[in-house]
Amino acid sequence: MSMEVVVGMLIMWAAGKVRRAGRDLNGITDRALELSTQRLWEVVEAKLGTDPAIRRLVSESEQNGDATPSARTQAETALQDAADRDPRFAAALEAIVSERAGGGGTAGAAGGPTNGIRAGGAVITGSNSGRINANTKIINRVTQNPVISVVTIVLVLGLAFFGFRKLTASSAGDDGKAGGSAAMVGNWKASGSSSPQTFGEDGRCSGFYYANGAPLDIGGPMTCTISSSADADDRYTLVVTQSPNQATYKVAFNTADHATVYSSTGQKIYEMSRF
Repeated sequence: MSMEVVVGMLIMWAAGKVRRAGRDLNGITDRALELSTQRLWEVVEAKLGTDPAIRRLVSESEQNGDATPSARTQAETALQDAADRDPRFAAALEAIVSERAGGGGTAGAAGGPTNGIRAGGAVITGSNSGRINANTKIINRVTQNPVISVVTIVLVLGLAFFGFRKLTASSAGDDGKAGGSAAMVGNWKASGSSSPQTFGEDGRCSGFYYANGAPLDIGGPMTCTISSSADADDRYTLVVTQSPNQATYKVAFNTADHATVYSSTGQKIYEMSRF
């Protein structure tokens, strides 16, 4: 299941809160879709309601009718991490997405069913393979509230491109920033060191343990874990273990391929670049 779809529905729910507080969005409100996004939010809130990435996604969507690429990426990572750890949470998300994208249907303009999620002129349909097909039709007309019309167009365009975005370390948002283990996987070069650093998909790593400002390797396997969400300073927590040694660092991504590493007390240790 693509977490991009889940994030898209959460954005629709958050933006819809503002819409419903005012008036109907050009007469295209789909009550069934609203119920689905509301139910999805209740499931996510119960599991990740206090997660900074989810709160940021909801806040931006409520304020702007959409979320930035970096906010969507962080939310997708948080959702995927939670789903990987909790099969029941993953199954609940799958059930709601499948209902809306697979065959639950939404009310069409003439009251007939359509096979997918309708938001403005965009219809997103699902298949058993989990692929998302987007068919976008933007109706160019003048309404009594042009601001809401602009919000509608932004939502439509965002949904149209959800199916084509892929979460990778090198394309984690328009600003290039990323978090989570996917952002760290690869080979890195640290400033002031001639030895390369490696971070594997299985968490095994090398060259990341530092003591007194310099790399230290006492031999034996080294493992690294990094948080999926940033702290208030936009830094991710990196824990490096090489038994019996263990240290915690803070990583700030300037871009997807460049980061600055700090000690747990906030002192800069080194910079690193992917190669």
